[in-house]
Amino acid sequence: MGIKRKLDAAWSDLGTDISECILRRLGFVDILRFKRACSWWFSVAESYTSSSWYRPCFQTPWLLLPPPDHQEEKADKGGERSSSLCFFNLDEKKAYRDVCLCGEVYEGRCVGSSHGWLVLLDKTANLIVFNPFSGARIQLVSLKEGGLKLLDDVDAFAGGKKYKDCRAFVSKVVLMSDHIGKKKNKDKDGVVLIYGVEGEGRHGTKMNRLAFCMFKDKDKYGRFIDLNGSQERYDDVICYDDVICAISSYGFVEVWDFSGSSPTKVMDMRSSLHHMKAIEFAKSSRQVCSWFHFYLVESCGELLSVVRVISDFVYVDVDGKSVRDRDGDNNKPKIRIYQTSMFYVFRLDLHQKEWVEMESLGDQIVFLGGNQSISLRAEDCPGCLNNSIYFTDSSWEEADENHSSGGHDMGYYNLGDRNVKPFYHSRCYKMKPAPIWVLPNPW
Repeated sequence: MGIKRKLDAAWSDLGTDISECILRRLGFVDILRFKRACSWWFSVAESYTSSSWYRPCFQTPWLLLPPPDHQEEKADKGGERSSSLCFFNLDEKKAYRDVCLCGEVYEGRCVGSSHGWLVLLDKTANLIVFNPFSGARIQLVSLKEGGLKLLDDVDAFAGGKKYKDCRAFVSKVVLMSDHIGKKKNKDKDGVVLIYGVEGEGRHGTKMNRLAFCMFKDKDKYGRFIDLNGSQERYDDVICYDDVICAISSYGFVEVWDFSGSSPTKVMDMRSSLHHMKAIEFAKSSRQVCSWFHFYLVESCGELLSVVRVISDFVYVDVDGKSVRDRDGDNNKPKIRIYQTSMFYVFRLDLHQKEWVEMESLGDQIVFLGGNQSISLRAEDCPGCLNNSIYFTDSSWEEADENHSSGGHDMGYYNLGDRNVKPFYHSRCYKMKPAPIWVLPNPW
């Protein structure tokens, strides 16, 4: 007698246990697609990724690209703006447009990326923390609510009187917790931002400050509060192990401890040895001019400072070929661009309170730009080269100041051969908003 098989069984009949067994064997993209199959699978996947035993699989950071076909510029001219997001997967060398809940991302500008979450700033100075893969969002209070020392500039921005691009006012926002919204970390949830006034381009004056907002106690921390930093110009800020570390445009480092009831400054280091190293390179370089950007990153328990040397300017023709002579063929159109030429890496010696230059990152890979800088093991980042720095453009103000370029400066720099190479090929020298790294996270 033959065995009858039930061919019309519903996928929801798999049950929770079997579904979770399947989920444990799926990569990040497949988990997202699993959630889209049906409402039952969505609820199972949500329960699985939000559980205490869930451990995200290691994933190479994705590159969040601006809307295709320059949709932003078209919108500025009165056309319809595309809300579709495009993520570029370095491992697969493939673009994804169907893996996220992205309808509201371009209601604001992305001013930060931490632990898979994006931070968006709208035209009225409101910040939204948004996960493009789960659709979860946290609405923060307006920057106008609080004791920010540069409050007049916030009002000017919100009124549209002074700033065309919000990233000319807020240069970076990072999350204070890597498990935002989780009960065990709820008291540590918050954001830190670098905000302030941009001067006339890179060579003019620039003043900015640090501020924070905690989520735990709305009566006390439900607004943005200035951190009393001693510097006037900050390039980068990171959060780890209950501390906030910030680095100035001169390489000075300040650290605040947030483990208590209020932040306490525990370090104010003014050693600028690594800054002088970069200046020496700039003087010996044949480039027209150079400027620097400083980043902080935690790597294998150590605090690293990364100095980015950017050459100003390189002239290219419409085919992307370098034009050494500025004048050259006057009949051939030329584009004036800047390019990253070199990086220096230093680790902080806590005992000597000084920076020590590193010749190699070993098996680590650093990802930096508009995101919270991160360091990952090469074996966890398929498609990437170890001992390298993968970078995106941090000179966001250039996109407003220069009509022909801005947001385009990205690639990877290997500390072994000391060369900059591309990881994403594009003939576009104007990318607005600038691409930014996102560490995929489904919760």
